[in-house]
Amino acid sequence: MRIATLANASVVHTRRWVEHFRARGHDVRVWSLESGPPELAAAPLPRSPLPGWLRYPLAAPALRGALERFRPHIVDAHYVPNYGLMGALAGARPLVVTAWGSDLLIDAVRDPLRRARARYVLTRADRVLADSANLAAAARALGAPAARVLEIPWGVDPLRFRPAPERESGLLLSTRLHEPVYDLETLIEGAAPVLESRRDARLVIAGDGSLRQRLERLASRRLPAGTFTFVGRLEPAEMAAWMGRAEVFLSASRSDSTSVSLLEAMASGAIPVVSDLEGNREWVGEGDGARLFAVGDRAALTRSLERCLSDAEWRAAARARNAGVIADRGSWPVNLARIEAVFETLASGAEGRNA
Repeated sequence: MRIATLANASVVHTRRWVEHFRARGHDVRVWSLESGPPELAAAPLPRSPLPGWLRYPLAAPALRGALERFRPHIVDAHYVPNYGLMGALAGARPLVVTAWGSDLLIDAVRDPLRRARARYVLTRADRVLADSANLAAAARALGAPAARVLEIPWGVDPLRFRPAPERESGLLLSTRLHEPVYDLETLIEGAAPVLESRRDARLVIAGDGSLRQRLERLASRRLPAGTFTFVGRLEPAEMAAWMGRAEVFLSASRSDSTSVSLLEAMASGAIPVVSDLEGNREWVGEGDGARLFAVGDRAALTRSLERCLSDAEWRAAARARNAGVIADRGSWPVNLARIEAVFETLASGAEGRNA
């Protein structure tokens, strides 16, 4: 198939997605307003110095011309308000729009204009891919025809994300972006009492974002010296190595569909201590593979973390349970094969372009 992928080229999830379909033998071309790694070979689109809500629609005419020359079998657009909108405005069909979580759970419900924009995209997509039940429900509530919404989690690569030969006792790992929705302030405040009371505990904060400097200052004020490290953005192999030896995966996110980071932790044997969100509860429960705490509650995070670290027998059972869940329904190769089948069916016209 010829696949036209419209997505943020700077995001690692885009790279993983494109590499997968290229490895399957498909001709995948990428169009993006953001620059990405050279191996992605993303074709740039005109990027005007305007707010995003104007910048992406204004690039649609250039995209339309590029798609007419490429003649894709599938237009594969990621993130509803920007690349989903561009795909819909470009008019190429069939159009598959993949929601990533906050685009529908947060952005689309902020005001009537954003809601109308999401509805415009979702009603024009031939298929809408959602990685969780709550995200699929949000797509339907915003106007996507129910028959066109497919719930398929991306999953993780079990050959890459797996337990390391040795696990580092007391290693707490955060891998979320340094942005408001991921609430790393609560994570740092909640981890502080544990780092003060446990000699073997240390916190490693991976990732980057607009709040990084503020978070580094907060950590310097609140956490004991020598107990924390900011390691920045990690390549996939580096991320897998950290996950494989971490004792605990920490996430204080305020919103999530299926968190890829959560699945990576489950596959790697890092015990999730995560906020109590509907998206997380599709994979783990309190005491059932994880410890959960209320969103924004730093004291509850501390209690959950202490309960996790104080019970080695429970951690061993949780690791076994989580490995089974990933094998059953969280495998990247299996789930991407399902998405590939969706692409192939639409490309063949078997379901009809206007179904």
